[in-house]
Amino acid sequence: MSDESRRVPRPKSGRVSSGASSALALVLIAAVSAAAVSARTASAQAPSAAGPQRATRSDLARRIAALEAERASGQAKGARTVAVETELATLRNRLEVGDFRVGDRFVITLRRDSVKVDTASLRDSMLVSVFNLPDVSLRGVLRSELDERMSSHVARFLRGVSVRTGVFTRVAVLGAVRSPGYYYISPDRPVSDLVMLAGGPTGDSNLNEVEVTRGTTLVVRPKDSRRLLKEGRTLEELDVQSGDEVRIPTKKRVNWQLVIQSFFIISSLFFASLQFLQWYYSRQNQ
Repeated sequence: MSDESRRVPRPKSGRVSSGASSALALVLIAAVSAAAVSARTASAQAPSAAGPQRATRSDLARRIAALEAERASGQAKGARTVAVETELATLRNRLEVGDFRVGDRFVITLRRDSVKVDTASLRDSMLVSVFNLPDVSLRGVLRSELDERMSSHVARFLRGVSVRTGVFTRVAVLGAVRSPGYYYISPDRPVSDLVMLAGGPTGDSNLNEVEVTRGTTLVVRPKDSRRLLKEGRTLEELDVQSGDEVRIPTKKRVNWQLVIQSFFIISSLFFASLQFLQWYYSRQNQ
């Protein structure tokens, strides 16, 4: 399977992305929320509000137990209390609803005598259909359970077939890039690849202050972006989820025309004030 990515149009702009073949095979992942609030003690720290994106049910259950124990002990104070409650709610919702959302796109690879690849999108009924087989529901399914769910579904209709699945991450790339819009990309790719997928940065882009947002939540802070880009962090490592926005700002430039105009205005006011004071004192001395 190749690690290419697919672009889709940005809804409000009406932009249409270039076509890509249905055999496009990308591996990845739809993700989970992250709450990054520092703990007061080392034992209270947690890397993500929803746990690792590939976490199993037992992993999430253990994390919930640890958070409940922390809450019961009374160690969580102030902002940490809010963080614990938020994380608990996110984890419980993840166990109940699953990791997938309407619009998520999948790559399914079947291997038997030959290799077949199909792509599909999750419909509003939380159903997905591949290879003209009956629909299968992904409601309540975790990312770590996707292969097992699809394999058991395909095995009901086809024998002796191995199944491999992958999920695209759909991310908006906005700001100072040549082709802003929504793109499907493999979550094991670095953020820099996502920028290049959007046509690359413009001449006045500032890659040192890239930010990633999820609604009103800041996922990656601008002050951290330079280090993360340099380290080649992937979307999955940064917990970038489908629907998140990656915004590249422009460089802050000095508007010399405004500076010069302001200088002349201030200078004029200064000299006018001096003339007024000279006139005023001359009148006083008469």
